[in-house]
Amino acid sequence: MPQNFFKDSGRIEMNWRRCLFVILSSMFYCEFLGDYIKLNSCSWPALEPNELHAMIIADTHLLGPFRGHWLDKLYREWHMRRAFQAALFLHRPDIIFVLGDLFDEGDMVDHDDFRAYVTRFYSHFRTNIPIISAVGNHDVGFHYKMHPYFMNRFEEQFNNTGVQMYTLRGIHFVLINSMAMENDGCEFCQTAVEELHSVAAKLHCLRNLNTCNDFETIKEHVNYSRPIVLQHFPTYRKSDRSCREHDSLRIEEYREKWEVLSKNSTDWLGKLLHPRLAFAGHSHHYCYSINRWGIEEYTVASFSWRNKVNPSFLMASLNPTKHSVHKCPMLEQPTVYILYIFTGCLCIILIIIDISKWLYSLVRRSKPLIKTQ
Repeated sequence: MPQNFFKDSGRIEMNWRRCLFVILSSMFYCEFLGDYIKLNSCSWPALEPNELHAMIIADTHLLGPFRGHWLDKLYREWHMRRAFQAALFLHRPDIIFVLGDLFDEGDMVDHDDFRAYVTRFYSHFRTNIPIISAVGNHDVGFHYKMHPYFMNRFEEQFNNTGVQMYTLRGIHFVLINSMAMENDGCEFCQTAVEELHSVAAKLHCLRNLNTCNDFETIKEHVNYSRPIVLQHFPTYRKSDRSCREHDSLRIEEYREKWEVLSKNSTDWLGKLLHPRLAFAGHSHHYCYSINRWGIEEYTVASFSWRNKVNPSFLMASLNPTKHSVHKCPMLEQPTVYILYIFTGCLCIILIIIDISKWLYSLVRRSKPLIKTQ
């Protein structure tokens, strides 16, 4: 056996250790550090002192028992969890809004699976910061599928399946069930209409304090400011061509009542509430537009790699009269996959080169020496 056999074997073992170190370093970046580096480039838009910082996400689509592979569920939800916790650590919002489709199969699972869904949601999005969630079509079904069974269990866990008004630091937020906005007299639609009129009456009261006798509303909401509307469906638009900014590579035509609210419902809501700003989800793509109400509307991209390889969320600085909104891009799925592929290929090449050198050296040392006369 050649004299340097064990020495060369040690070198190869050392290279394997170096390769393992590179792999572990890549995993640490992709599965933990990368989210912090990427999200650290975002910041709250400057507005004024004492502004409210709202983090707005949409379409988390936690997978259920019927669709998708378990590995897909595990890996992509792990990245949602990491991105969310990194955003909380770096930016510390005052309030978090989730604009519907928390679950992918919320309108399909039984009671036990729904409870497991809720446990997973609060595990992935664990925080002491208040989270207010709108309801989406994958949570309770589209308009034709909404049923008291689905609605009641979502209401029990998230306290919102209709129309709710929240006031934070003098800012009025109105959360709306988009699937109940068809005005066709259905049970949930009729309830939503009544709740919207109630919200409009409260806003009218706050706007006319001298003549308002609703002291409970005055005590709870204090002063008037034009509300901010948050819902799952965007207001009516034909497609993302009308967006001043968008990240959808493929422009699709939108259908009323499926991808967006109907024209009639959009116009009716605008006249009733006179909002100053609107946020929505559902399309899975980011869009900034001036909608039919003549105000800024932001459609929030999906928070999940399952729906979008370059997910994002919004960071909004708000006060009762002004607002400023920034889009915050998250770690992109191709970045992670490309880094893993590059790391794997690099390790394979290095090991092949080292083994080739070792074999060549072994062959040379094994040849008998030929003495020349």
